[in-house]
Amino acid sequence: MTPHTTFDTLLEQATGPAEFAAAFMDHLGLAGIFKRMDIAEEEIAAARKRHPDASDQLYHSFLLLVPSHERMEYEPVYRSHCRELLDRVAAGGDPRLGTAAEVCCALHDTSLIAPLRSAASGLYFRMWRAAGLPDFHELIPASEKHEALEGSRIDDHESETRRKLTDPTRTLDSVECRGMHHGERVICTLAPAPTLLDTVNAEAAS
Repeated sequence: MTPHTTFDTLLEQATGPAEFAAAFMDHLGLAGIFKRMDIAEEEIAAARKRHPDASDQLYHSFLLLVPSHERMEYEPVYRSHCRELLDRVAAGGDPRLGTAAEVCCALHDTSLIAPLRSAASGLYFRMWRAAGLPDFHELIPASEKHEALEGSRIDDHESETRRKLTDPTRTLDSVECRGMHHGERVICTLAPAPTLLDTVNAEAAS
């Protein structure tokens, strides 16, 4: 007798093709991937509205928004990560440096191994607030206390931690637009300058 598989269970429980497809995607972990892709697209669209002068760079920033930690399966963490990177791109900053969300994830992992020291706790509170993660009752008083007592040490910890979390591949340097956005021809600042052959072809097409 053929062993009963997870695939068989999904097939039995599905009430139709759409339900089966959704359950199968969830089983493979694809549902979460597609959800994060949707979030990335939403954040790019919102960033382009906030920063219209950097619209082209932001359009091509999708590949910068790859989740870098398993905690980014939580929507507020991933949205914060995307938002900071996109705002950084718009401002001409360096997207390779760690984000506030990434620092929070790293400190979370560290806290599972050993208690955080005072300045590290202060950094955790600072990055939590910077990331715009959900507030809790003790957050602001505790953060302000740490900032008052050891703000300069927290500054040093922040610079060092962001640097250590640098992702050298997170850059737009290799992006070359083909002059098409969402299937529509556009004039993009990341497209190469047109050549004489391009001009001839365009005139011939018209």
